[in-house]
Amino acid sequence: MKKRKNIETILVGIDYTKSSDNALEYAIMMAAKSDASIMLFHMYETPVVHTFSGAYFISFTELQAYNQGKLEKYKANLLKKHPRVSIETFATYKTVKAGVDDLIKSRKIHYVVLGLESKTKFSKFLYGTTGLDIAGKISCPVIIVPENYKEHKLKHAILAVDNRKSVSAKLMKKVQKFNKHFGLQKELVHFKTADEFLFQDSKKTRAIDKKTHAKVVECDNFETGILNYAKSNKVDLIGIVSHSHSLMYNLFNESNTKVLAFKSKVPVMSLHE
Repeated sequence: MKKRKNIETILVGIDYTKSSDNALEYAIMMAAKSDASIMLFHMYETPVVHTFSGAYFISFTELQAYNQGKLEKYKANLLKKHPRVSIETFATYKTVKAGVDDLIKSRKIHYVVLGLESKTKFSKFLYGTTGLDIAGKISCPVIIVPENYKEHKLKHAILAVDNRKSVSAKLMKKVQKFNKHFGLQKELVHFKTADEFLFQDSKKTRAIDKKTHAKVVECDNFETGILNYAKSNKVDLIGIVSHSHSLMYNLFNESNTKVLAFKSKVPVMSLHE
């Protein structure tokens, strides 16, 4: 199908698992609401074969052709179910972050949708996920869809802030564009924790709340506050700002995005300032 011009593109990570299939259905819902196109993105590894004479790599050309062909068959089956959706495919051996970065620059990717598999606490801690590894590290919004989330709707979204850092005007424009594009009820919520005074002066916090029209919700814990609010207010998308942290923070602490994504029953969208 020929790619239409001047419309937004949603990239979906495909690894042929139930979680990526579910993320794809979510992205198709987004495309139907916004007339966006879909790009199926698959990352494959270059295997090394060990023999008595040593190790050698399988032909890159053959490997690329095989994975691209498999992705095209996946697309063909998808079009039988969703014939009106504009779909492209892209298979690469690069890391997801590098591959997505290239596509954002060359093909104007606007949103990335990735699935999150249900895992044990141990495997979550030890391995993490591809989607969470790139959330907040690329320039466009990344939406992480839980494997068991099947409602696939976009009506009420929130942008959760803790005001340890103010929300920039540039980021707010991204949020407003997203809300307008998908016809969302928008809401900016400041989840105020007891220890916030350690990070920002209360007068400055109140000034930011007033300027951005943020609703203030007091809570003991940032993540728990968001999840409880989302459940009681029927929120179907949680937006969170991913800030850059120091090396020591990244080594010994999990990001808000990662914690929320593993615990949330609804999709989490990571926005990078």
